Amino acid sequence: AGRTTVADVSDAMTPLHDSTWYIERLREQGERFAAAIDRGPLDAGVDACPGWHLTNLVEHLGLIHRWATFCVVNGEPPTADSGPLPEPDRDHLAAWYRDSLAELVTALRRLDPDGPTWHPFPVDQVGRVWPRRQAHETAMHRWDAERAVGEPSRFDPELASDGIDEYFEITIPRLMVREGLQLPAGSLHVHCTDVEGEWLVWNDDGEYGLKRAHEKGDAALRGPAEAILLRLWGRDSSLAGELSPVGDEQVLADWLAIAGM
Repeated sequence: AGRTTVADVSDAMTPLHDSTWYIERLREQGERFAAAIDRGPLDAGVDACPGWHLTNLVEHLGLIHRWATFCVVNGEPPTADSGPLPEPDRDHLAAWYRDSLAELVTALRRLDPDGPTWHPFPVDQVGRVWPRRQAHETAMHRWDAERAVGEPSRFDPELASDGIDEYFEITIPRLMVREGLQLPAGSLHVHCTDVEGEWLVWNDDGEYGLKRAHEKGDAALRGPAEAILLRLWGRDSSLAGELSPVGDEQVLADWLAIAGM
C-alpha cells in the first residue's frame, strides 16, 4: 500500500478544537442517538449498513464506546485476559447505550489530552485523539439512527467541517494501513461554502499528501460542510444536490469511492 505520510504535519495534524469541545459534542450527539432509540422501531433498517437494523447499530456504537473507555482508562486495548466487554441488554437497549455513553464521557474528562495513550489510528499516541474520534463516530451514527426512524436532524456546520478534517487526517491513512487502500491518482480540493474549511489531498507516488489550503486540485468538491461530510462517508442524502463538483470527473469519483471500503 506504500507508506502513509502527511504533508504539512504541523498544520494538518493539529485538531481544530480542544478536548472539552469534542467531549461536549460527543455527549450531545450521543443523547440525540439515544432519543432516536426511544422513538424506534428497533427493527428499522439502517441504509448505510446493509442488513442492519437499529438494534445492530445501537449495539455497535455502545460496544465501541465501551471498548474506547477501556482503552482510555487502561492505555491498552482489551485482551482475552481483560475479560469480555459488557454485552448489550436488549430489553433495555436505550438505557444500556446511555450507560455506555456516560462511562465514556467520564473517562474522557479525566484523560490528559497531551498525555500518552493507546489507540489504533496512524497518528500520535496522545489522549486528544480519543474525544475527537468518538465525537465524530457518534455524530455519523446519530444521523444513521435518526434516518432509520424518520428525518435526520442537521449537522452543526462547524462539527461537520471538523469531521471532514478528521476524515482526511485519520480515516484515509488508517484505510491505507488496515485495508491496503491504494490512493487514487490525482489531487482533490475540498471547499466548504458555509463555514471555514478547505483541504487539498493528493497521491505523491503512493504517499498520501494532505494540507489545509486553498489550492487547485485536479478535481474539486464545493458545498455545505454537512453535504460534503455525508458524501465522503458514503451516505446518500438529499443534500447531495447542493454539492458542486469541478474538474476531472474520474479523479473525483475515485476519491469519493473510498467511502465504500
